[in-house]
Amino acid sequence: MTQREARDPPTSPVLVVLVPGFFGFGRLGDISYFAGVKALLQKRLAEAGMEARVVEVVTPPTASIRRRAASVVEAIAAAEEGTGDIHVIGHSTGGLDARLAVAQTAALPTRARIPDYDRLRSLVSVSCPHFGTNVSTYFTRPLGRAVFRLGARYLAFLLERRRFPLKLLLRLGYFAVRLRDPWRKHRGTFDQLYERLLKDLSEERRLELAQFLRQISQEQALLFQLTPAGCDLLNACTADPPLAYASVISYSRAPRFRTLLRSLLNLYTQLMYPAYWLLHRLAREPNDALRDQLAEAQLAALDEGLGRRATGADTDGVVPVLSQVWGRVLHVALGDHLDVVGQYGAPGSEQDPNDPSWGGDWLPSNSGFDRAAFETLWTKVADFIVESSKHRLLVPKPDTESIEQQESDAVSERRSIDLFS
Repeated sequence: MTQREARDPPTSPVLVVLVPGFFGFGRLGDISYFAGVKALLQKRLAEAGMEARVVEVVTPPTASIRRRAASVVEAIAAAEEGTGDIHVIGHSTGGLDARLAVAQTAALPTRARIPDYDRLRSLVSVSCPHFGTNVSTYFTRPLGRAVFRLGARYLAFLLERRRFPLKLLLRLGYFAVRLRDPWRKHRGTFDQLYERLLKDLSEERRLELAQFLRQISQEQALLFQLTPAGCDLLNACTADPPLAYASVISYSRAPRFRTLLRSLLNLYTQLMYPAYWLLHRLAREPNDALRDQLAEAQLAALDEGLGRRATGADTDGVVPVLSQVWGRVLHVALGDHLDVVGQYGAPGSEQDPNDPSWGGDWLPSNSGFDRAAFETLWTKVADFIVESSKHRLLVPKPDTESIEQQESDAVSERRSIDLFS
C-alpha cells in the first residue's frame, strides 16, 4: 500500500511549470497567456517561505496531445536545476498534456526526459476537459474543420502580405472602433488587442503572428483528441503516477439576451457574445452521465462549490463542469474558460489598465469574475503546492506487491480526493 511521509519544506527552489491550453502560447506581443499568474504564484509562495521558479511552456497550438506533452517534458528538462520539487499546472488542454508528460510509460516524440520523477510532487488542472468536450466534436465535422482551417489561413495570408497596407487597415479599423467612444471612457478588449499586439506590427511580430496562424491551419489533430471519445481513450491508456492531483473547476453564467442588449457601447461584446452563446450550448452534455465517473467526495465538493447539484448543462463556455474533475476538487470558480488564467479584462481601478501582465476579456461571458476572484483561485493553487511539497508519496518497489495491487493503487491515487488527509 502506498504510504505518505511528512517532510520539511524543500530548501532548493521549487520549479512550477505552467502549461497553456488550446491555441497555447507563452506570449504574443505583449499578451501573456497566463496573465498575472506567474507574479501572483511567486508572491504567495514566497509568503509561505518557499522560493519558486515559474516557467511557461510554449506548446504547438493545435498539435496532438502527444506532441504537446513532449514540449512539456522538454521544458521541464531544460529548466531543471538543483534538487527542488517540481509542480505542474495545466490550463484546459494543458492539463491533459501535463498528465501525459508525467506518465513514465508514455512514448513521446522527444529525446528529452524528466531527470528525476521522484521530484514531481503535484499536478493541478484548471478548466481541463478530462472527459472531453462537445465543442471539439463540432469542429471535427467537415464544416467546422473548414471554417477553422480557412479562417487561420486567411489571417496568415493577410499578415504575410506587405506590411504597410495591413498596418494602415488596422489603424483605420481601430479609429472606426474608437468613434463609438471618442473620449476613451470605456477601454475594452479591442483597445488591449490593438495596443498590446497590433499597434507595433514590426516585421518580427508580423512574422511571429503569421507563423502561429500557419501552425493552427496545418495541425488539427488536437480537435479529434479533445472529443469525449478521444479523451476516453487517453484516460484508458494513461496511468497516473502517485502525485498530488487537484482540479480547479470553472463555470460561467448561461447566456442571456438582455446581456447582449446592455452592451451597446461595447462593440467587441456585441460581436463575440453570440459566439460565446454558441460555444456554451455546444459544450453542454446531453445528460448527467459523467457524474457516474466521479467519486462521492468529488461530487460533494463540486456540488458544494456550485451551491447546487452539478449537471451536464453546467459549462464554462468551452468545457462541461463535470468533465473538469480529476483528483481533489481544489476550487470552484464562477468565471469562464479564460477568466481563470487572467483573461478577464481590466484588473480594477487600483491597477494600471496598461499593465501587460493582465489580459483582456476575450470571452465576454459576463460572469463577474474579477481580481479578487483571480487572487482567491491562485492563492489556493499556491497553498496546494506548499502542502504537497510537505508530503512525500513513497511508492513501493515492484517486487513487494502483486501486479493486481499496483493497478488498484494507481486507480486509488487517480481518484483520491485529498492526498493530505
